[in-house]
Amino acid sequence: MNLHAARYIDRWAGVAAHLALRAVGRVAGRRLPPLGATTPPSVGRTWARPRRVLAIKFYGLGNIVMILPTLAALRTAVPEVEIDFLTLPGNEELLAQSGLVTRVLTVEVATFPRFVRAGARLIRRLRAGGYDTVLDFEQFLKVSGIFGFLSGAPELIGFDTEGQHRGWLYTTRVVSTDSVHTRDLFLRLAVPLGALPGPAPAWRLPVADADRARVRALLPGDGAVRPLVVIHPGTGESYNRVALKRWEIERFAAVADALVERHGALVAFTGNGEVERELIAEATRRMRHPALDSCDRLAVGELAALLAEASLVLTGDTSVMHLAGAVGTPVVALLGPTPPALYGPSGPRDLVFYKDLYCSPCLSNYNFKMSTCTDPVCMRSIGTDEVLAAIEARYFAGGAQARRVGV
Repeated sequence: MNLHAARYIDRWAGVAAHLALRAVGRVAGRRLPPLGATTPPSVGRTWARPRRVLAIKFYGLGNIVMILPTLAALRTAVPEVEIDFLTLPGNEELLAQSGLVTRVLTVEVATFPRFVRAGARLIRRLRAGGYDTVLDFEQFLKVSGIFGFLSGAPELIGFDTEGQHRGWLYTTRVVSTDSVHTRDLFLRLAVPLGALPGPAPAWRLPVADADRARVRALLPGDGAVRPLVVIHPGTGESYNRVALKRWEIERFAAVADALVERHGALVAFTGNGEVERELIAEATRRMRHPALDSCDRLAVGELAALLAEASLVLTGDTSVMHLAGAVGTPVVALLGPTPPALYGPSGPRDLVFYKDLYCSPCLSNYNFKMSTCTDPVCMRSIGTDEVLAAIEARYFAGGAQARRVGV
């Protein structure tokens, strides 16, 4: 299915579907607040302790990484809770590896007819799931609220994002705000269920020993002990087919070459799919020194293991940026269309480059992450020399010691 077309369908048809389901729910006696009402905590109101929770987030492996601390906080508050997670195919491995979910459910979106058939089967499964609570982590899509409502759960908590008309089916409407990091925003959904408010708790993604062993076998075995630098040059395209969040590939190649020459680094490129495979091929063609191309060679667990072994990870605003933070590896993040205050890494040794131009950010939950920009000057404004100088000062200068691997 064309996901850009799907967003348009969701944007407009979703409004009608929400209104229709709301009318059905009111007739059936479902507890729903007035159409435009907020749902602040009221004196004496308590939420039932959840037993079976359905969490929903379809798009974005990186977003799911940012949701995992919220699931950990919910498990701390309610240790006996069972959490199922509804997402798209491809996200199952990360969720299973987290150890925080009981079951992972997916819905096929390859074509619209297949989505309709899969959606009908999913609704039957959701209704049989016995959920008492749904946490809808989507911030602009409306189809997630439809699935949540049709699950039959008596409590449906989700983001009432301004201007998106997506809160009409929720029993508890949580304000989506740009005043906190997205990781902390996700936690707000679990606060009514007993999670402590405030910043999301620190949480590390467990990495399996078997995945570490497979990654070490993949690295060149020349016996040298040197810093491992992982570079992920790819990013998703925007809706007008311009890769707005992508730094120019020749700049990645230049930084990689310099780190090999000056610090003996082992450079490993990561990626997935044809576009990123071509990007990495171009980067290695431009480089004077050899680098490891791991594109399409790593499952999610192995990718996490590679990131955990690395001295640092150089990337744009991608799922790899969030995965690296989740395994505790320093991140050098290059951001432009999305602000670091909402999406950037926050580790003590991370580096973030963001020019804060007057046209940025242009990708947000208010425009369905669909910018019409065709000239990502925000990314071109980040210079090769400044990135290299900052990396050397932070990780290699003076007494700084980058993590090293023996390969």
